[in-house]
Amino acid sequence: MRKILFICSIMFTALSCNDAVDIIQDGELNDEALYTSVDNMQLVLNEVYDNMTTVNEALVSSLLTDEVALGDAGFPNDTHNFQVFPSNGFAAAIWNQKYIAIDRANRLIRGASLFTPPASEVAQYNNIIAQARAIRAFCHFQLLVYFAPDMSNASGLGVMLSDQVQGVQTDLPRSSVGEVISFIESDLAFAEDNLTNPTAGAGSWYYFNTNIINAMRARMYLYTENYTLAEQYADAVINNSGISLAQSTWSTMPATFPMTSDETSHIGAPGSTSFDSPPPAGTIQFALYQMDRSAAGFPVAPPYRLMWIDAAQGEMIFSMPRANNSNNFGSVYNTNQSYTGGAPLWDMSRNLYELYTEPLGGGAQDFRRWCFVDRSATIASDPTSATRGSEVIVIDKYPGKTGSHNSNDVKVFRMSEMYFIKAECRAEAGDVNGAANAIRAVRQARNYIAGAVVPTPSYSGAQEAYADILKERYKELCFEGHRYIDLKRIGSKAGVSETNRFQTDSDNSSAVNPYNISVSDYRFTLPIPLNEMNVNSNMVQNPGETY
Repeated sequence: MRKILFICSIMFTALSCNDAVDIIQDGELNDEALYTSVDNMQLVLNEVYDNMTTVNEALVSSLLTDEVALGDAGFPNDTHNFQVFPSNGFAAAIWNQKYIAIDRANRLIRGASLFTPPASEVAQYNNIIAQARAIRAFCHFQLLVYFAPDMSNASGLGVMLSDQVQGVQTDLPRSSVGEVISFIESDLAFAEDNLTNPTAGAGSWYYFNTNIINAMRARMYLYTENYTLAEQYADAVINNSGISLAQSTWSTMPATFPMTSDETSHIGAPGSTSFDSPPPAGTIQFALYQMDRSAAGFPVAPPYRLMWIDAAQGEMIFSMPRANNSNNFGSVYNTNQSYTGGAPLWDMSRNLYELYTEPLGGGAQDFRRWCFVDRSATIASDPTSATRGSEVIVIDKYPGKTGSHNSNDVKVFRMSEMYFIKAECRAEAGDVNGAANAIRAVRQARNYIAGAVVPTPSYSGAQEAYADILKERYKELCFEGHRYIDLKRIGSKAGVSETNRFQTDSDNSSAVNPYNISVSDYRFTLPIPLNEMNVNSNMVQNPGETY
């Protein structure tokens, strides 16, 4: 191995290289010493979970599409300007993070083979291995999503398939999409047969269970255009998971919402045209700045809002837990906190914000307007003349947990997505009415006007259905890592030719830094990172990229 050979070459000793590296030091914890109990295996599994994250996927999806505009405290960013090269830091972070997690899972799987559990612990032993294989499958899938040029082409370029602990000198080639998908399917089948984690109860959405396996399959088969299986697994989650769409209405609208001193930081700026300042008592705007303070006698916020402050499961199928002292989404989009005084790095794009102001029909109004945009936001009356800093649309989708301003769990699979998958499969089958029913279900859940009934949309054909599906995915799944993939997958089916940035969303525009790019542009696939290209003689770069 290169590193060991290098060390041996500079050692001033009479020992051979093998002698040097084969010495077992006092207190050394090798696999034989570590993998001696199920309890130890669980500790290793905890570390494997800790290596999972999709934060970089969420941010690169925002920057490379039309979800964000440059914030007042932000700086011009090459990624946001569509300058995506093999040296791109987000591409490297996603690639490295996923292969590190895969390596940790492979080490756990290998180590488990050294230990035979007692009969009473076999189920727990298998459950741990099942979770490791599910994590390995998830990471391989994420790599395919961002680095495979076409996931619907089984023979096309995939990613490195790592099914065991790799040596330093191992140069893995890129396997085909079909080969990686088959490997993922094998891991998920094992996981399904051996997982015993609960599907309901406190924290059940934090660890792989059968609901999560089905949700992952639904997304995977959608992306590979196996619509029959995608719908089958989406239906399994919708009908059998015990999880429902999170609702956005109070059972009764509270009369007043006394605010804490911390919550007054979110009062809207004077002069903003789309937010009252201060908000009238008893209004939806006022209510949103109450965290879950029911213990103090205040009304409980709707399940949808509680989900975003991690105070309730809501419609979460799978999320990655993050403690209050973990910087996460709060520091990704806003330097400190999710209001104007928290120094926003990235604002919500104007075009996305405008979608939330549209009525849902039937007297219904969109809760996401208030849930995803902070009360301190300043909305220009004439966006065409707004300059950077004069309009600040503060992203508040991740407001922090109670007692924390910038720590939130990482949301991975939600029930809303399962309905969108259902809608897309129905559109592919020519059943536009079925697609409309699925979209309406999500919109009804986002209405906050008591008693209002959202009408079912009417589509003239598949393209109109796809356009509405893409629009609703944009509104609901923003800042979760979907938009980048959605535009690439179904933009052309929806009649969308390019990203939809408003003229003030970018810091400048030129041939080098365009406002928008075509949905068929090669930059809708991330480049293989430069460091991998430099050390891996078998690696092939993606089309359109230079190395």
